[in-house]
Amino acid sequence: MSGVGLDSGVQLPNLAVRGSAGLSLHTPKDYALNQGFKPDESKNVKTFQFSHDGNKLAWSNLNTVQISVLNKGVWTVSCTLDQPKVAALAWSPCSTHLVTWELYASINGQELKPNLNIWNGVTGEKLRTLYQKKFQGWCPVWTRDQSLCSRMVNNEIQFYVDSDFSEVAQKLHFKKVTEFGMSTNPRKSEGDKTHVVVYAPGAKGSPGFCKLFMYPNFGENEALAHKSFFQADSVDMKWNQQGTCCLLLIQADVDKSNNSYYGNQQLHGINTKGDTFMISMSKAGPIYHAAWSPSGKQFSVVYGAMPSKASLFNEKGDQLFDFGTDHKNMALYNQQGNILMIAGFGNLRGKIDMWNMIGAKPEHICAFEAPDQTDVKWCPDGKHFATSTCAPRLRTENGFKIWHYTGSLMYEKKIGPPHGPQEELWEVDWQIRPVEMFPSFAVSKQPVQGAIQARQEAPKQAYRPPQARGTASKTFKLSEYVIEKQCDVIDKKNGIPALGGGQQEDPTSKAALKNKRRRENAKKRKDEEEETPANGGAPPIDTAKQQHSGNKGKDYQGAEGLLFDPKVEKKKKKINEKLFSIKTLKQQLAEGKELEKNQLDKISKEKELMEELKELSIRK
Repeated sequence: MSGVGLDSGVQLPNLAVRGSAGLSLHTPKDYALNQGFKPDESKNVKTFQFSHDGNKLAWSNLNTVQISVLNKGVWTVSCTLDQPKVAALAWSPCSTHLVTWELYASINGQELKPNLNIWNGVTGEKLRTLYQKKFQGWCPVWTRDQSLCSRMVNNEIQFYVDSDFSEVAQKLHFKKVTEFGMSTNPRKSEGDKTHVVVYAPGAKGSPGFCKLFMYPNFGENEALAHKSFFQADSVDMKWNQQGTCCLLLIQADVDKSNNSYYGNQQLHGINTKGDTFMISMSKAGPIYHAAWSPSGKQFSVVYGAMPSKASLFNEKGDQLFDFGTDHKNMALYNQQGNILMIAGFGNLRGKIDMWNMIGAKPEHICAFEAPDQTDVKWCPDGKHFATSTCAPRLRTENGFKIWHYTGSLMYEKKIGPPHGPQEELWEVDWQIRPVEMFPSFAVSKQPVQGAIQARQEAPKQAYRPPQARGTASKTFKLSEYVIEKQCDVIDKKNGIPALGGGQQEDPTSKAALKNKRRRENAKKRKDEEEETPANGGAPPIDTAKQQHSGNKGKDYQGAEGLLFDPKVEKKKKKINEKLFSIKTLKQQLAEGKELEKNQLDKISKEKELMEELKELSIRK
């Protein structure tokens, strides 16, 4: 690895780096290896996770799960869990419990084993083993005070109280429920209640729906709000931190309007007052990202066909501000909520716009680029963020960069050749730090002094064919080169001297050659017409042209060519398609199938369509 360090006065959290070389921590001073942490060099670290207070780090190397604790700047492995093949893990909000998940698989001759385990994060004692087949929704959901924990099993949501996993305290049973979302606001705080949204997909023509309940009132008629929708295959639920409103991102795998290959998305809202609303988008296209502000009063959405739009909405779904149009696909608030990053990463260029969210309306701070980065994460201090280029998305130029929100590049580290040994970077993440450690700050537009200059990319140049490379670029034009090669081919075919001898006009474009050929063919046809006998005899018809149906009305003047009308043929084609559809519906009706009203109306128009088709045929 190679890199340049940050200024010594900058105090940032540690950065965890996972890759083919294992797991390591890097210090905030110069991002060298943290000497207080012993790296795991097993080269197959699958996942890692900091606890919510930032003082514990757990990771899986597919053989064991290690838990390391921070004490006076030194990380010490407190316990090792003999649990191989762990593919995902997560800490409880108070950092007292660790949940691990393994791929659910059956082995011939062996009894199926539970693949979801809950551990004591201090002693390493296994508290509960459960079955969780799917990775989607594998992690239990806690309130921030851990007074309530929930998970979905088949068609019901189970609730555990005060981290007692010995028995299920409450159940919410719903037929065919596939997804749920629980607010994470503290249940025991004064005036706060825990709310749950459940989603059940539609079946046999009936719409899918979401229902909102308040724990523990889960009766059939105790739903606080109900929202139904037809085109929906899945719902992604996003609660604000205060637990007062939830965004419902509706995803349909197939767009019936055929406008999008990726399906159709809608964004709805549902709040604890019982109100539901739909967020109107001013530009058609997919919804890339939706994020709540930490205040819970506003949220931002990036949507629409590229170049996409970004807008700010209040908790009622009313648009407050338009951030403009650009190639972006994400909106990320910092932990303090005073800066919003609107950026385009992944398959986009890496454009970044920073906005100051304090005040009557957002104020633009700066715009810059971080090209070829695959991921971005805000630092807990709210002033810095890290971008990374990771495998397998990109296997070359792996590494990470630390930026200031004003666009200054503070640090850069490259991993792998030619900067170091053969390595790949898989993941980079900040050590979690509580909000209290980094309070809000005044946002400034004044750029800070970067530790290093951003790497200048080579200017992009126009493509030059191999035969033309090495010539003077001032006199070379790609269009002239292509036309010259095309003219050479034509000249050799017709026996005309090639270009460059001064015997031909130098063409300026490909269109000029095509127009020249058209003029020559028109002149040739005119000469043939003048040679036709004056006694009114019809000129001989070229039977070869008659047989070429693809050039009707263009290459010859036969009877069919004179009467051919593309617009009429297009209308007839549409009518025939409708008649075929009516024929199919009539067959279904004869078989006893019950048709919708709009399908019956379509059948009733058969006679009208037949007369219209007959009229078009006579007109021709």
